[in-house]
Amino acid sequence: DKNVSPEVAAALLRDGATLGGQEREVTILFADLRGFTTLSEKLAPHELLTLLNRYLDRMSAAIEAHGGVIDKFIGDAIMALFGAPVTQSDAADRAVAAALAMEKALVQLNAELAAEGIAPLAIGIGVNTASVVAGNIGSPRRKEYTVIGDTVNFAARLEALNKELGSQFLISSAVREALGDECRDAVSRGEIPVRGYEHPVPVWQLG
Repeated sequence: DKNVSPEVAAALLRDGATLGGQEREVTILFADLRGFTTLSEKLAPHELLTLLNRYLDRMSAAIEAHGGVIDKFIGDAIMALFGAPVTQSDAADRAVAAALAMEKALVQLNAELAAEGIAPLAIGIGVNTASVVAGNIGSPRRKEYTVIGDTVNFAARLEALNKELGSQFLISSAVREALGDECRDAVSRGEIPVRGYEHPVPVWQLG
């Protein structure tokens, strides 16, 4: 129960852990620390791990408070799902609310770090809603519940775009449409060239 999200554990217990998956619409959130490599050069390994765990704990709490599921930690990056394995009709709303909560949680964490003489942390967040294949992948000896598809990569591309645009939180047009009038604060950044995509795509900034 400490190595997978409770929702994933429940799904595995209910449906079994056979390999395979099903197509479904989910909202994917990617978050990544900025300047982590530079930070790692300044701190001892145990100090770095302690700091990283503090950060991941705050971010995970914000995600789970809004019904998100931590799919995986990739070093200092976080991949979270909304709408899988448990279907959520308001997955996009939950993901955006979680991202905004993450930003607030980071402000509070940075205040604590400043009091300890530690430089502030910064993050980039990307959110996309799309159809993916969700289920167990791997081998009979080692399985992992996750979602796969090109649209998952697009959420990661959005997160990385923050570096180029000088922003912190970007969403796709699919998320913007799903939010509707509740997303009045979204600012269009126009159609942006995205690595791996033939044509520029609409990108929206929040926060």
